[in-house]
Amino acid sequence: MENNFFNKLEDILKIEVKGRNVDNYIKKLIKAKINIIKLEKKNYKTIYIYIKYEDYLKIKKMKTIYEINLVEKLGGFRFKHFIKKNIIMFIFILISILFLYMLSNFIFSINVIHSNKDLRNLVYQELNYHGIKKFSLKKDYSELEEIENKILQDNKDKIEWIEIIPSGTKYIVRLEERILNKENKDISYQNIVASKSAILTEINAIKGEKVKNANDYVTKGDIVISGNIQKPDNNNILIHATGSIYGEVWYTVEVEYPYIYKEEKLSGKSKKVLVINFFNHRFSLFDFNKFNSFQTDKKVLLNNNFLPINLTLEKQYELYIKEDFYTVEQAINKAIELAEDKLVNNNKKIKEIKQVSILNKNIYSSKVSLKLFISVIEDITKIENIEK
Repeated sequence: MENNFFNKLEDILKIEVKGRNVDNYIKKLIKAKINIIKLEKKNYKTIYIYIKYEDYLKIKKMKTIYEINLVEKLGGFRFKHFIKKNIIMFIFILISILFLYMLSNFIFSINVIHSNKDLRNLVYQELNYHGIKKFSLKKDYSELEEIENKILQDNKDKIEWIEIIPSGTKYIVRLEERILNKENKDISYQNIVASKSAILTEINAIKGEKVKNANDYVTKGDIVISGNIQKPDNNNILIHATGSIYGEVWYTVEVEYPYIYKEEKLSGKSKKVLVINFFNHRFSLFDFNKFNSFQTDKKVLLNNNFLPINLTLEKQYELYIKEDFYTVEQAINKAIELAEDKLVNNNKKIKEIKQVSILNKNIYSSKVSLKLFISVIEDITKIENIEK
């Protein structure tokens, strides 16, 4: 028997054969070189055979005492039936894609982004002169680059940089104004102060005078590295103090964690699928092996601002959903880990977690709820300008 039963393009028929000693009939078919793709035995008097359409025509011509019934059309027949049943929808989709493709090659709006109104108007005029205007055909990348260079060349004293970005059926134009005769800023003088209350753990003074020591308690705004230096003759000079300071800071965090924890992971399998999005419905094209759960990266191939339809190429990544079950003690440990991770991820200035204490603990039927006191080592460096 051939192993191509699942070939979607084959015209396959499921045939019921009834009679006494149906095994003899099967031998007769094999002798007649009828290709039996698959055989299912219901009982000793009834069997089901799967054959190609051309072999079915041969069977119809054979004389037999057995009862032969057509049960189901499969493979290519099912595909053709699906096409015939949905022919109007496919024609509509095809016309929509063609219309969408035509519209997607036209520009319907141009947006120049800059705060200077006069400069925006100048750029609109330049773009119009070079053929970039509403209801015009899109230009390719090399043409856009050439137009950018020409606009820069013709407006050296006004424009520093310009970029024309195609976005669907519009152009977004970004630019920088050329500023001549920039004024030099005065040199600033500053102190390094504590950004919050803490016990100092480390002071790195690159420039300036240390006025605090490690293990000193400081409150928010206290000067740690001073830019106001007293000379031996008791005269003061101002400098631009630089450095960094670290301190022990304290946080109170509330966190919950369930006994049943659900996590989604990528399985490593992926595939590309063409998808038509129409209103709030999506139609996958030729996706015969669908993932139960997946993440997608989408690339819009055809889109239009006037029609609620687009064609996208999705790269689908299969998701493996994992569930973990925890005891109360394990859930408490997981909750503490989660609180630490969130605290560090939300505050990049935290150097390390020093200590964690549980202030309050509530045990529920589905989760644990904790109130934690967390001590961390954190960069509390803050710059404070000195008025001269």
